[in-house]
Amino acid sequence: MKRHLIILLGLLAMSATMMAQETIRLKGDKKGTDTQVDVKNIQVVRTQDKTVVTMDFILDQLDVPSNRYRAFTPVIKSKDGQHEQRLKTLIVSGRRQNIVFERDGIDPLYADNCDNVRRLNGKPQQYAYNDAVENQPWHRAADVFVECDLCGCGDKMNNEQAFLTSLLPPDPYDLVALTDIVPAAAKKVRNLHGTAYITFVVDRWEMKPDYMNNRQELRKITDTLDVMVQDANVSVREVKIHGFASPESPYEHNRMLATNRAKSLTDYVRQQYKLPAEVFAKPEATPEDWDGLRKAIVDMGTDLLPHKQEILDIIDDPTLEPDPREWRIKMRYPDEYRYLLKEVYPGLRRSDYEISFNFSDFTLEQAKEIYKTKPYQLSLREMWDVAQTMEPYGNDYNKVMQTAVNIYPDSPEANLNLANVAIRQKDLLKAETLLDKAGDSAEADQTRAVLAILQQRYDAAARLLDKAAQKGLDVTKNREAIAAMTK
Repeated sequence: MKRHLIILLGLLAMSATMMAQETIRLKGDKKGTDTQVDVKNIQVVRTQDKTVVTMDFILDQLDVPSNRYRAFTPVIKSKDGQHEQRLKTLIVSGRRQNIVFERDGIDPLYADNCDNVRRLNGKPQQYAYNDAVENQPWHRAADVFVECDLCGCGDKMNNEQAFLTSLLPPDPYDLVALTDIVPAAAKKVRNLHGTAYITFVVDRWEMKPDYMNNRQELRKITDTLDVMVQDANVSVREVKIHGFASPESPYEHNRMLATNRAKSLTDYVRQQYKLPAEVFAKPEATPEDWDGLRKAIVDMGTDLLPHKQEILDIIDDPTLEPDPREWRIKMRYPDEYRYLLKEVYPGLRRSDYEISFNFSDFTLEQAKEIYKTKPYQLSLREMWDVAQTMEPYGNDYNKVMQTAVNIYPDSPEANLNLANVAIRQKDLLKAETLLDKAGDSAEADQTRAVLAILQQRYDAAARLLDKAAQKGLDVTKNREAIAAMTK
């Protein structure tokens, strides 16, 4: 059964201004009275429903006459000046004024929404302010001030306004949720493919390791096998060799050469290693590599082959057998045939090899050690398990996810999980590329939807979320994100 892991990019799905680093000092200009107030720890948080304002008023240096009060009112204002919203007022009253408020009620200017605090002059005193109002569309990027009545006269025209901070629109990275896929356990069967250009004596098929450049070409095969047979974690499953010949000479003659040369190379490799006989597959051969010739010609320009298209037409003619096909090119276009014979045909004489092998299964502790030096020996699931021992989405974790794609580039699970990492790193271009190979799972649909949300393609995101939901995935969080971003 497929398993998945949900990642929340934001803990509370909210957008907040950062807490102010400096203290904001509010100071009136009335002579002879100390009216200084410090405001610290200012924070404005915009959730999906509310705008919340918190701060600490430090009243230590505020001296309020016994029969007076001071008032502080946070205000949210749109940048265009068209909208204003007042929050709860903090009233700091002197001793006698506080008695009056308790007896007769708060000043009507502020009575509807306020907190009254009696100032204890000369003593340290602090008030933790907190208020919330319903979100409004114009709150996006609005400014937050505190209106200060430091004379206690209730004259709003003369009140000072001190800037606190600006509201930020909801950060989509804080609102969206991603879902990783936990890879299923699988057999670790790998295949290595390569090509060796072994040179044989003309019209012969005996393997001569020291002839021409054969020793270097043979090492392509033997170096790989040397590593495998010496590693206790590796077992060779199959060695398969396929020989190719170029299209000159009679077809049946080339069949005999290609078949025997493939067998000769297979026998040579077999003799170098103490591997079970069944490991070596029956050699295969292509007597004349017309496909390779055609590809080489397609990649060439007409400056080298003036009759390029005519030659391709001969190669593609289904009525021609191999020998008549070669003869027609040779007779009609002798100069170009000689060029192909010299420059292209040698590269068609080759031996392709495929080596398949198994890796051992590892415990988690073994896998953690293997990852450090030979990560290619781990299955995708083993790599995932290693990553789970690391800090989620820290550098080491992210490197494991990148390594997984490097080793398993066509794995939908590996590509999806790395796409989620890329989104967390705000690398949307990389995420988009990875999602091309992430498959059609519900989790992949949801990550594509998240990408669309971050690109402000909300209609496309909604359609992708519908697809993910139809496949059984809970997409509530991302639907709420779209609602918050389009509110």
